[in-house]
Amino acid sequence: MPVVLVAILLGADYLEGPETAYIGVLAVIPMLAAVFATPAMTGTVAVITWLAAWACGCGASDGDVVAHWVRLVIIAMAGVAAVGASVLRERREAALTAALAGAAATQTLRDQAHTDQLTGLYNRHGALAALAKKNASSHWCLALIDCDDLKSVNDTFGHLAGDEYLKAIAGRISNCLRSSDIIARWGGDEFLVVQDVQLGPAYQAMARVDEAIRRSPIAMNGHTCSGSVSIGVAAWDHGSTFEEAMAEADTALYQAKSMGGAQLVVSG
Repeated sequence: MPVVLVAILLGADYLEGPETAYIGVLAVIPMLAAVFATPAMTGTVAVITWLAAWACGCGASDGDVVAHWVRLVIIAMAGVAAVGASVLRERREAALTAALAGAAATQTLRDQAHTDQLTGLYNRHGALAALAKKNASSHWCLALIDCDDLKSVNDTFGHLAGDEYLKAIAGRISNCLRSSDIIARWGGDEFLVVQDVQLGPAYQAMARVDEAIRRSPIAMNGHTCSGSVSIGVAAWDHGSTFEEAMAEADTALYQAKSMGGAQLVVSG
């Protein structure tokens, strides 16, 4: 169809002569408008273009009125087609925008389902989902970190201060570890760390965490208190299950708590 229209335009230009041959080019203008403009604006451009072609053609035509009107009809058809193309473009853009918004909303819901809303770390479901995506390795370690003083913070300063305390502990843990490590609020005042390292580097990492938490007081809604955690570390050897490694880390954590807290204990 476009080839036929071009042929008719060229034929009209040939018949009418050079004085109005340039007018046929105006058929392109509405099409250019359709690329960017709204349907209403494209229609306005098409009408103005047709009127300009009519006025210029009537003033400059050398007498072949039929060829001139053929050209005007084609310019009008191009304008109608441009409006249709603009409508189609807007519909496709709206559909794409809706699809992207839906995908973003789905991703947001997925992130919320896997994220602890207080600390911004993984929650239990998020940690397990992240573990499922990790490549198999023979060197993994788990660490369970339990806040020693959260109950006294809540009792003394209130639960809002306790929330600030947990967020501060979570931030200090995150700042000491790698972005590839899995860090989660496992529940209540307990955090889980999973690293793809051997037991020695895992112990060193948890020692850094312990030192960072103790180093300076934690600010909470106008109050301050010292930070204290108990940590249990266990190796997750190749062939053992996550539950088995967690049981070992929990045993190490229990030993740390039974020693009065503020201890770092390695299982085995």
